[in-house]
Amino acid sequence: MRTSRFTCILKILLASLICLIADTDKAFGKSVEDSATQVIAGFYTRYKQGTLTEKAYLDTMGKTMRRLLSKHIFFENKDLLVMLSPYRKVIWDHHHGELYKQEYYAILSNQAKMSGRDGEMLFYAEKMMSEVKGHKGNSFITPLTFLVDYYNSKNAFDRTLELYRKNRASILSLPEAVKNRELDSVLLTRTSNLLTYIGNAAYRNKDMAIAAEIDSTVARELAYAQVINSTNLDAIYRLKDTRIQLLYRKGIALNSPSVIWDAIRQMEALSQDPKTPEYLRDYMKFSLIDYKTIFFLEQRNIDSANYYVNLIAQQFNQTTNPYDAYMVTKYKARALYNQGKYKESTDTLRKAIELIEEFVGNSASDASDMMYARAKVEDQQIVLAEAEAKQKRTDQLLLLIGAGAVLLLLAGVSAFVIIRQRQQARFLEFKLNLARNIHDEANPALLYAKTLAKAKRAGEGLTDKSELEEHIDHTMELIRSLAHDLKSDKQYSVADLISNIRQTLEKLSLIGEFHFQIHEKVDDKRFLSHYQYTQLKAVLQECITNTLKHAQFSRIDLFFSNLKDKLNIIYKDNGSGWSEQSSNDGIGLDNMTQRIQKLNADVTIDNQYPEGYQIDLSVKLH
Repeated sequence: MRTSRFTCILKILLASLICLIADTDKAFGKSVEDSATQVIAGFYTRYKQGTLTEKAYLDTMGKTMRRLLSKHIFFENKDLLVMLSPYRKVIWDHHHGELYKQEYYAILSNQAKMSGRDGEMLFYAEKMMSEVKGHKGNSFITPLTFLVDYYNSKNAFDRTLELYRKNRASILSLPEAVKNRELDSVLLTRTSNLLTYIGNAAYRNKDMAIAAEIDSTVARELAYAQVINSTNLDAIYRLKDTRIQLLYRKGIALNSPSVIWDAIRQMEALSQDPKTPEYLRDYMKFSLIDYKTIFFLEQRNIDSANYYVNLIAQQFNQTTNPYDAYMVTKYKARALYNQGKYKESTDTLRKAIELIEEFVGNSASDASDMMYARAKVEDQQIVLAEAEAKQKRTDQLLLLIGAGAVLLLLAGVSAFVIIRQRQQARFLEFKLNLARNIHDEANPALLYAKTLAKAKRAGEGLTDKSELEEHIDHTMELIRSLAHDLKSDKQYSVADLISNIRQTLEKLSLIGEFHFQIHEKVDDKRFLSHYQYTQLKAVLQECITNTLKHAQFSRIDLFFSNLKDKLNIIYKDNGSGWSEQSSNDGIGLDNMTQRIQKLNADVTIDNQYPEGYQIDLSVKLH
């Protein structure tokens, strides 16, 4: 259903194209090129609307551009690049194979060839060859076709035959490729051009051995195509035309009028075959006029020659190409010569020479290398424009992705913060409940135990607190400290302890005019419980107080270090210390000893009288 639908649409589109070409000025009041551009744009519109599949659109474009060539509808390279930009975009953006890319460059190269822009033709042939690099198989066919066509147009037939010899094995294997279904319809059709150009060069150079190889290759390929690709009438009839073209060239090479006439008769029959594609039929009709003109001039058939000279003049008068005018004038000079009008023939021939000189002059002013450079610049402009548009789309996409990523990140951060705050709130509530439970449950029990111990001590008639009471007091103090840790969102660290002592010494040193230095080699992030923090701070402040009260000193040094789970503190000053005979009650050693015992810490007091003293403290961190 889809195939028949596409075939119907294709026929309608091509029929409308024929109408445009046939009588565009009357129907639309615009140039043929403008009408053709409108039809080409219509194909892309139908593709975007979905009435043409992607492959159908690409194939239709190739066939239509070949048809425009057969109708001698040509475009300037720059205009053609703009017109084909949607076609190019579909091929490159959708990563089609090198064959469609070659077809794109083939269209540009064919237009350049038919318009006499050899430099552009060579540029696009090289672009095609660049697409072949790294690919194997039959991808050589298209670029090689255009390269040998270029050399033939320069009459460099030796270069064409040199390329043939380099690729001889691949070229002679083309019939087997057809037999094995290795060529698609486009490549199969294009092989006819390749074989025509090589065979033409062989006959022109009188290399009959290569010519025979090409003739045989064409015959075998046509035989296989008629069996394997029987529905591909375009390729089959192009190969039939190739056989006739080579037969014609053979007749010229052998100078055999009978062979030449046989080729003309076969071409005439093929042009009248209803199965012959219309664009090929139009091309054959034009070629027949040219071939018959030359044939009758060579055979001195005056009436027939004059008829066809006038006929070809009508054909060429539709163009402004100086070379076409030269060919018509040259034919007229030859016809006059055959009629014995030698002076008129000479004058006409002189005019033909002037026309060819004009053509050569124009060619010199628009040299191939300049055309090549211009084609390169125009092609690069298209590529740059596509790259700029693609980069713009990429930038917009990246901007959207970036904005989306930022929004997602902000949403994630917000969610994390909210969840974190809720978790912290729940954790704080848990700690408060835990602190409340410990305080409400443990303290009454300990208070009851303390009351029992106190009653027992009173019953025994003792006045000083018993060891049990002191232990209970210490336990209650620990529990209060633990409850404080649980209720507070502040977690003390060794760094907090050092910072507190430093602030104390800084304030006192301004008043007491002494120097101090704190040496630290600790993990600042190591945590301290509230009880450890308050007891250690009190011990160190007691050390500083004792130094200020009882020592003649000028310097205090503090050393903090930790090894695994132990915090080591050394306090020293450069006072005299105390003698064994003097009382040491004033320095509060008993008070410090009690606090240190509550911490289950180890302490060493090193009295270095009369050169000061040192206190070494080691506390196990929880």
